[in-house]
Amino acid sequence: MSPSERPGQQSEVPGPVTDARQRALIDQAVVAVNDDDRILAAWLGGSYASGEADAYSDVDLHCLVVDDSAGWFTDHWSETAAAIAGPLVLASNLPGVIGGYALTSDWVHLDLIIHPASMLERTDVEGVKPLYDPTRVVPVQAERSDATRQGDPYFPAAAVDLFFYFLGNLVVTLGRGELIVAHGGIVAVRAGLIDLMLAERGIRRTGGGKRLNPYLDADQRAFLESIPGADVTRDQIAHAVQFIACEFIRRGRALAARTGSIWPMGLEDATITHLQRHLGIDFRAGPVAES
Repeated sequence: MSPSERPGQQSEVPGPVTDARQRALIDQAVVAVNDDDRILAAWLGGSYASGEADAYSDVDLHCLVVDDSAGWFTDHWSETAAAIAGPLVLASNLPGVIGGYALTSDWVHLDLIIHPASMLERTDVEGVKPLYDPTRVVPVQAERSDATRQGDPYFPAAAVDLFFYFLGNLVVTLGRGELIVAHGGIVAVRAGLIDLMLAERGIRRTGGGKRLNPYLDADQRAFLESIPGADVTRDQIAHAVQFIACEFIRRGRALAARTGSIWPMGLEDATITHLQRHLGIDFRAGPVAES
């Protein structure tokens, strides 16, 4: 008998994991937007638009509203969220947009974004799934699949530049003894390597940020899973980052050659020299020995 069980009690057996709660929320969203004359159209983004939704997906709902209601929704979007999802335990604004994210008491997650009609951009309705659209604002598009997301390999120049920027900043965090901040840098450089791996496969992700396995091949996943864990110490942080950097440079150069792109050799040299000068570590060599 487990410590949590007592005579006469039965442990609760979880039922099958489904997205029934999310589907019910979407059905209620249709009702709510139909009842609000200020809402001109509504659509789904994220995994419910891409056809990848599962029991763990949140609901990304976008609403197009008449311009003179934008001020009300700026201050009261959570009331619309509650009309859709029911009582909320959290409603928090997202910066730069009208709307935010909300949670129900049973942790159904709704993102509600409001678009004033005069500010709608074509890109706002690319790859979405119409939910309510009496005036045909949203173009009907085929549901996306893995096959339509994967194309030819490409060179992610901006991601490469950002990788070296984060890599070089290791001098700042380790130099100041800011080990906690430096430890977070492992995640930043790993994210850059993931972007490079996606580019190797011609993948341009359209779903949410909490899904990665379907986009990577077995070799890529094996490397990412092999990145050494790091305690919050100078040597272990440097070891993990160097492990990632060597692989990034190897793969990045190969991808540049494969796609006929220009590898930023000047940036690489400057960054590696900067790191070696201040930390005494060659980030193009094999991983440093751990203390």
